[in-house]
Amino acid sequence: MNEKERKELIAKGYLHCRVIFEMAGNPKEHVERTLRQYISAVEEDPDYVFLSKEYAPCEETNDGIWSTFVESDILIADFEKLNSLCFNLSPASIEIIEPESFPLGQKALTDWYNDLLTKIHEVGATVKNLNSESDLLKVNINRLIRNCVTLTLTEPKSVEEIGLKVGIDKEHLQPFIDAMLKEKNIRQDNGKYILNK
Repeated sequence: MNEKERKELIAKGYLHCRVIFEMAGNPKEHVERTLRQYISAVEEDPDYVFLSKEYAPCEETNDGIWSTFVESDILIADFEKLNSLCFNLSPASIEIIEPESFPLGQKALTDWYNDLLTKIHEVGATVKNLNSESDLLKVNINRLIRNCVTLTLTEPKSVEEIGLKVGIDKEHLQPFIDAMLKEKNIRQDNGKYILNK
């Protein structure tokens, strides 16, 4: 696209933005391929006109994760499409280059805040569901560990011996043993634990 075409789109209401998309994960080839596919999918939408894009080399971080990014100049059709890009594609950063100023009417501002509220509600609902699932998993894991401890105590065992059978180290198993002692499900005799019958 030449400079004249770019200016014509800006005059029609397009926003010239510098956008950085990041990607991290494993293995390196997957991260590189996924970022390119991700950008290709964005390019398919005619409301996003890529003027340039520069891919950074994929580098390994201290924790063994591969990370890369692409810096791009994009003409974006309007604020609605800019909102969509930000809320649905989650770029790392965005900078509006042109126009330098623009009137934000009541409708555009209302639409922006409603889009923001919709996304906040979606995130809130997702977090609420994940918290519920996490709570249920915790309850079930606690029951599972207690059942495993109960099944291993066919004869008196130390915490270390129980841990070997259950697959949990002494430090993480001890709170379960203490709770079962307090509830009188098991008892301690000569440093070993046995079921209360």
